[in-house]
Amino acid sequence: MLPSLLPLRDNLFSQVDAPADSGIDIDKIAHTSGGPLVCVSTPSVQRYITSQPHFSTSCSDRAVRAHSAIPPSEENQGTTPSTATGSCPIFSNSRTTTIRSTTPPLPITQLSGTFQVPQICIKNTRPYGGQFAPESMMGFLCDLTSNFEAIVSEPSFWEEYSEFCRPRPTELYLAQELTREAGGATIWLKREDQNEYGTHKARHITAQLLLARRMGRLEVVADCASAKHGIFTADLCRRLGLGCVIAMGDDDISAQPTGVRNMRDLGARIISARAPSGKGTLRAAITEALRYLVSHYQTAYYLIGGPLGPSPLPRLVRTFQALLGKEVSAQLQEIADPLPDAVITAIGSGSGAVGLFSTFINNPSVRLIGVEATNAATITHGERGVLHGAHTLLLQDEDGQILDSHSISPDMNISTVGPEIAEWKDSGRIEVFTATDTDALEGFRMLQQQEGISTGLDSAHAVAKTVQLSQELGPGRNVVLLVTGQDMIDVNRLREV
Repeated sequence: MLPSLLPLRDNLFSQVDAPADSGIDIDKIAHTSGGPLVCVSTPSVQRYITSQPHFSTSCSDRAVRAHSAIPPSEENQGTTPSTATGSCPIFSNSRTTTIRSTTPPLPITQLSGTFQVPQICIKNTRPYGGQFAPESMMGFLCDLTSNFEAIVSEPSFWEEYSEFCRPRPTELYLAQELTREAGGATIWLKREDQNEYGTHKARHITAQLLLARRMGRLEVVADCASAKHGIFTADLCRRLGLGCVIAMGDDDISAQPTGVRNMRDLGARIISARAPSGKGTLRAAITEALRYLVSHYQTAYYLIGGPLGPSPLPRLVRTFQALLGKEVSAQLQEIADPLPDAVITAIGSGSGAVGLFSTFINNPSVRLIGVEATNAATITHGERGVLHGAHTLLLQDEDGQILDSHSISPDMNISTVGPEIAEWKDSGRIEVFTATDTDALEGFRMLQQQEGISTGLDSAHAVAKTVQLSQELGPGRNVVLLVTGQDMIDVNRLREV
């Protein structure tokens, strides 16, 4: 046993305050019995949903009951549900988690300070998140919630995690040429391109696959936009003896044939997906992965790529991705000021943002800046609604139909964002800007020419804003840019453009 991991086990799940039992009436929520999603109906359709005891009870006692007169459809999920009255344990999870640790050389022990798992529920003051899931999915979600808390509290889990993760954090790199070009604050790059296959999601993918195996799940279904994440998932599933199913949009499959072939070579089965509108991107992939989970709920584990979906999926992603921000904080303290003046990242669904921002969210002196694709700017232009099992911000029309998005980067091409990021936006804690495809191409060239780094086009969206921010802050300040991973698929697309 590693003694340095004991503080993590002892403090990971503490101060539990479970909500009281209750039932609620909710307007405009439809249950898709046997389908993969809960959708929102027209205002004329009323719904009644009852909830049983809170998350600590058995799965069989926590089924959500509802009746619907309309068939399931992804296209009518966008309309915002009305506010629930009372306390609904099915829709919220009042568990506060604190992590404390020392700083020996293992990745997990880079944690420092205090980290609290978010409490996201549907109510007036904090209307995002929730668990809008069909009854056929509730068994998996309940099983996941209880096992997550039990398994992550075991030191052996983190010992195993350290064996599969890098022996040390990715580099915090001083971008000397980019800093000189900007003529202002020092620019640091968090080099996630140094991860295996170049994925910045390595932390939560690794942890969730280990969790799936300990839960006794036989296969993993994952959504995928950029093939680098799917390749990493397929490779680790192979090493862990788990079956691997990758749901991927038709358009992304066509654009990344080499990556798809690599996934198949590693033993993954690829399921193509296309939305009712005809677009085959990340939104369609998530829908297809949820549909597969409902059909294989007894054996499959859903590895969601971003902090999306019904509770507790966003909480899992945030918990493990938070190691990213902790690494940045610890590394910066060793070489510069204790806190950066600003951290910046591109935002698609938000896996990088929840990991980087969560460490600094309670430090108002640190500016938290996100950059969206102009034609996929959910945070900037989105409205509240329900999609993929959670209440969050969506790109939708006035009838609640989900709008298609566009971005040159597959990971940025999505019409929704994680519920916690939506909450941060409403609170004014994060600043969000947009960048066009042209801006991303220019950012890619700038980072390659100035620093010799070929990043993915998702990170490239934030390069120009990083330079501008450096100029605004001036010398003597520090800015950290998250480089979310080199992606040769994006390089090929850039050459075509």
